[in-house]
Amino acid sequence: MRIWTRLTGWATLLVGYATVLVAVVPYRELPPKRQQLWLLGATAACALCWILASALVRAHRRTALRKKTWRRRHEPWPEARSSHLLCWVLGFGIALTSAAALCQGVGPDGGDGAWQARVQQAGGMAYDLPVQRVVGRPHPADPEAGRTDEYESTVVVRVPFTSGARQVTLDGVRTHGQPEAGATLRLRYAPKQPGLGVRQVPENDIGSFAGRVIALPAIWIVALAAGLVTAIALHRREAGVRRSRRFEPWVHLPAAAVLACGAALIVPLLIGFPATDTGWALACAAAATPWLALTWVAKTS
Repeated sequence: MRIWTRLTGWATLLVGYATVLVAVVPYRELPPKRQQLWLLGATAACALCWILASALVRAHRRTALRKKTWRRRHEPWPEARSSHLLCWVLGFGIALTSAAALCQGVGPDGGDGAWQARVQQAGGMAYDLPVQRVVGRPHPADPEAGRTDEYESTVVVRVPFTSGARQVTLDGVRTHGQPEAGATLRLRYAPKQPGLGVRQVPENDIGSFAGRVIALPAIWIVALAAGLVTAIALHRREAGVRRSRRFEPWVHLPAAAVLACGAALIVPLLIGFPATDTGWALACAAAATPWLALTWVAKTS
């Protein structure tokens, strides 16, 4: 029966690795992130199978020992196999799991993120369209900052929807210099669904730039460094890792509960668009759970 514990254990690790790798790759899928949800569910299913198989092995062995009452000493558990490879797999896996949770906090959020997701699902994207005319007089966008090169205005553009071209009035359009008829604006909309509306694509989206160019690379670099350090630390305590492979309810069930809490915390970021502060709070809390689970196993095994 021990073959089933090994099969389900490695299946949990492999499916879990697939889950975190999909979550940390540069490809940014907008919620609902169905692939990640399916993989997260598959990882949980494999983990439950490992717990069940391990519990059956544990019960079977205890039954066998009770039948051998004539023996003065209990037979020791069979020695677990070498865990050198498992040390590296777990070390990087824990760090990547934490990074995967943090990566979910990067990206569009709030009402704007939800609108972008609806446009994307409707087949929309960003298009360059000319200004038909300017309504009223443009005014400086940030007069208090002393910037006079960026203006905010109301313009009319002709949008070629699938059902026919329509003139759309856009308020709060920001441009470098005063806008003129014929100037090009980058707008996002869904040609097949005019009801979703039209919005300008920001030229200098500081939040998006910081996320894609600063936050994500920083998360990846820190995750790889943390994974290397953790793997080396586990390799030095290979005997403890080898012991922890044997299922102990007091050790593994609380750790599994902590990891399940982390998965539950990240689900809102996979299915919706919480506000920025809420999203980062959920991501950071979920990112801490792999380390808490590791600490618990190290202290109790």
